[in-house]
Amino acid sequence: SVSDVVNRYCPTGRDLYLKKVLGIKAEPNAAMVRGRYLHAVFKRALAEAAAIIERGVSEGWELLSRFNAEAVVKAAAEEAGAKPEEAGVKLARAVAVRAAAELDDVVSRLGQTDPRTLAARAVPLVAEYAVDGAPLGLTPLRVDALYRDVVVEIKTGRHLEKHKLALAAYAMALEAELEMPVDYGLLVYMWIDKGISIRATPVPLKAELRKRFLEVRNKLMELIASGRDPGVARSCNKSCPFYSHCHGAGR
Repeated sequence: SVSDVVNRYCPTGRDLYLKKVLGIKAEPNAAMVRGRYLHAVFKRALAEAAAIIERGVSEGWELLSRFNAEAVVKAAAEEAGAKPEEAGVKLARAVAVRAAAELDDVVSRLGQTDPRTLAARAVPLVAEYAVDGAPLGLTPLRVDALYRDVVVEIKTGRHLEKHKLALAAYAMALEAELEMPVDYGLLVYMWIDKGISIRATPVPLKAELRKRFLEVRNKLMELIASGRDPGVARSCNKSCPFYSHCHGAGR
């Protein structure tokens, strides 16, 4: 998967060796579970806002009055195998507020129109867009979000340069499937504490970035095909989900 290529913990690739060659299933760490939970909240909040509009709501205040953030968060937590937390409620409400503002703006410009048209204009992001990964030699992919021809990657942790590689991979897969150019991506970092902080960085998806992804992918595919253990790294990240297999009872 794209995550296997981009979001690896181990510099030697042993995490991928344990997963793909030995078939070891690791337990996700706290950051992974929280990230999965917030992604699920984002996806479900978008879907719920769009569904409310499609049911005939054409005013922002009414969308907000019908939007149940707690229900969205509960369903997202169940999906992600996590406990509901206040950060999810804040995110769901923020999505609803944004959708309500967009709805009022669309209605002011277009007037009353077909509910599906309103929903598509007010909530233009398609969350977890499914795309075939086979052209890249990968498993089926899910893009965090797609906005027209712009691919969006959402992160809830610290900024890492390698995150841009995921955008390049998704772009190549989308181009193969949709037969249209995907020249730009958007890398969105989201932090939720007392409030919500969002930083969005446009990323030109140039040939060099695509080449870097393919080079990393090829190296890892060779590692898997060889079946050889690349060995434990000299310095290991203790949050690696395979840490105990290299430094504990699972070794």
